[in-house]
Amino acid sequence: MMALGRAAALAWAAFSVAATQDVGYHLLYETAADDFSNQCVSISKELPSWAHGDFVIGSVGVQELGDRHFVGYLDAFGKYNKFQLKDGQVCATYRMMRSGFYNESVKANTIGPGLLFYETEPARKCPWYNPACNLPPLAPNDNTFVNTFMHGGQLLSLTDSPYMLTIDPESLNVTGTKKWTDKVAGLAAVTGSAHPLKHPKTGEFIDFVGNQNFLTGTVDVAVYSMSDKQPDERLAKASVEMSTPPYMHSFGVTERHAVLPRMPIKFGLPLGKPMSAAFQELELTEPGPDNAFHIVPLDGGETIVRHLPVEDRLYYIHHANTYENESGVVIDLTVANGNVFSGDLTTKDELNKTFRDSCYHDAKPCINWVRRFLLPLKGEGVITSEVISDLTVKTDFVRINKLYHGRKHCFYWGVQWWSDHKNKASMAIAKYDLCSNRPPAESKIQWARPNWYPSEAILVPSTEPGAAEDDGMLLFTALDGTSGQTWLIVVDAKTMESHVEAGPFPRIAFTTHGEFYPAAAQASREQTAHQAVTYV
Repeated sequence: MMALGRAAALAWAAFSVAATQDVGYHLLYETAADDFSNQCVSISKELPSWAHGDFVIGSVGVQELGDRHFVGYLDAFGKYNKFQLKDGQVCATYRMMRSGFYNESVKANTIGPGLLFYETEPARKCPWYNPACNLPPLAPNDNTFVNTFMHGGQLLSLTDSPYMLTIDPESLNVTGTKKWTDKVAGLAAVTGSAHPLKHPKTGEFIDFVGNQNFLTGTVDVAVYSMSDKQPDERLAKASVEMSTPPYMHSFGVTERHAVLPRMPIKFGLPLGKPMSAAFQELELTEPGPDNAFHIVPLDGGETIVRHLPVEDRLYYIHHANTYENESGVVIDLTVANGNVFSGDLTTKDELNKTFRDSCYHDAKPCINWVRRFLLPLKGEGVITSEVISDLTVKTDFVRINKLYHGRKHCFYWGVQWWSDHKNKASMAIAKYDLCSNRPPAESKIQWARPNWYPSEAILVPSTEPGAAEDDGMLLFTALDGTSGQTWLIVVDAKTMESHVEAGPFPRIAFTTHGEFYPAAAQASREQTAHQAVTYV
């Protein structure tokens, strides 16, 4: 691997504008290649038994290989990090993902073929006789370090595509590609979501895949379920046709519906271009299905489409919760003024400069906020909405108590930037109380520490009888920018005060999404797990 100085300089140039107090923030965007098993530290305070288990979170790993380095920081070779919480100890395992993309690149000693947000430097070149060399199925495209979920005794790793990898939950080694026996995904599957959701009644996972018809350009979005009783077969629940390929990173599920938010973009891959060029803005002349919520009945009934006004373009990132009440469907999303997937994802200064500098102006157009939409199921169908986060800061990576998925909730937790209203890297974990009858900015409490940079926070809910919605432990990693080391932080979800701080551990770079897998479920998983497929 080439020296890290070049990548470090690029990252520092891109993320330290007029922010000398943001000590170590650039370390989130540099290579962090540590790979080890069971590095343990003692903790001084007991954890409740229901908080024993594995906290698994993805992150970017290696930013360069041989003569090339990545330009998009989320294009880096991915890794997974696990923190096992048990009596008196926290034990960490970090593992680079030995995916097909990684393995073939290491074999060639350079960044190999694969679909990236931004082209590498120096650029890779497809031969004239194979101009689609970076597209599936010609390239692996399995760098799926965005999220995990447990299904049929297997830990599955996924991103916004139809491809999933199987991961050994103990070692975090890649063990295979997930093979499905069904035909839910067609030969031209072009999109999916990295955020499958559990059905609030059956417990089955719900997700979707988009199958494109290249003759018409339309895409059939197939909503499907995954049951542990049939671990290798997805069951098609419903489908909706969209005029162009959508990009829907997350979505909502209620007991009766899947709610698909359609951004006003066409996700089309120009031949020979990177993924950042695939997000093509759609021209809107009147309200319609290309800027709307598609409410898809899970029993296969007719889809209900609720349009937004032309001037209210639906740019969103993550989903907090969706539920139904007497007025319709309520869905909470993090939203922005533009499509963040085609913007703030690069360390290359000239690509990022305009977007980055605008973040330091008073208007702060790069701030995300949380918006609650009410989608009527009957009548004229006019959408109403309200902002449920502090508009003076950026809020994203929002999570609720998973026991409240699909029903009304009072609390959510999210990662916050701009906490000091001066610097993007002033970060916190914020808790919002939606039932307090106070403005969002006044209802929140938060965990924060100067020059510490937290990951997405996951709530492990208390299983004690009569436990309140916010009774539980909040888990997240935090990079201490001064020391360059990472800690696992366990916070009382009710008070937002630290309960345990375990570390230090070697640095983890920019993190994606985390999940908690209780120790009580481990024995059951081991009994039901079937043999994994060896990766080739």
